[in-house]
Amino acid sequence: MNTNDKIPCKPPLLVFGEILWDMLPAGARPGGAPANVAVLAHAIGAHCLLASAVGDDEPGHDMLELLCERDFPTTHVQVIAGAPTGAVDVTITGTGIPAYRIRENTAWDHIALTSELAKTASCAAAFYFGSLAQRSGESRATLKKLLQTIPANCMRFFDANLREPWPSADVLRDSLAHADILKLNHEELPLLASWLGLPTEERAFADAVFARHPVRTLLLTKGPAGADVFDKGVEPVRVPASPAERIIDTVGAGDAFSAGFIDGCLRGLSSREAAQCGSDFAARVCENAGAWLPPRALRKDG
Repeated sequence: MNTNDKIPCKPPLLVFGEILWDMLPAGARPGGAPANVAVLAHAIGAHCLLASAVGDDEPGHDMLELLCERDFPTTHVQVIAGAPTGAVDVTITGTGIPAYRIRENTAWDHIALTSELAKTASCAAAFYFGSLAQRSGESRATLKKLLQTIPANCMRFFDANLREPWPSADVLRDSLAHADILKLNHEELPLLASWLGLPTEERAFADAVFARHPVRTLLLTKGPAGADVFDKGVEPVRVPASPAERIIDTVGAGDAFSAGFIDGCLRGLSSREAAQCGSDFAARVCENAGAWLPPRALRKDG
């Protein structure tokens, strides 16, 4: 076994979901919200593993090479023969607004539950998942089994990350039923509220989620306006966006916020303090092109 593929002894952050190529007009970039979170959390020193899949094709091999360049363990990145590596086609409209088409029936739609993955889940300190990887029955079934396998004290982080085709209300309710922490952006909140019959006012929405589900923290990100942190039974707080020396692009900023927040929580910080870590890391990512920091920019902070 390659040392890059060894499971760390320390309880890991286990991230579940898509890894793919963003096919931009300027060229392909690695992405997928879960993959971004995993790679970025690893960059700041978290013991992190990604449960995902690539195809046995050139894009898949290139993706694995990029992970290895960042010393990211590929233990649970499965290679699926007969299914292509995931990709998102990005086109720019005449008004400059990007349009996205997520390719269907790709490798990450077929993430399998292996004995090694189940073993990792059984000792996880934190578990991150979203809604997009639940579009296929196979990956959703694996996710459900993992959620039943992780320890009772494992932090469960649900990033709604709403994308078309929109997840069903059942998928969203099931996800919230297994989440301690819910992350949304300000554009996603009214969508989720409408689909689940919840109020659209932010404080009322948070209170309704807390009343109906085991969620104890709602993270509501608002881009340059920062983020609001709602903890159950506590007054919400605003965490301002951290300044960036020079913004190259904002790709992956929300995922960097998630990575920094989770890492902060695992280090024993309060949700307010962890959100500040997330904001600081998001600013750092905005100073680079793309969501994945280049290997030369990596340093272990934790």
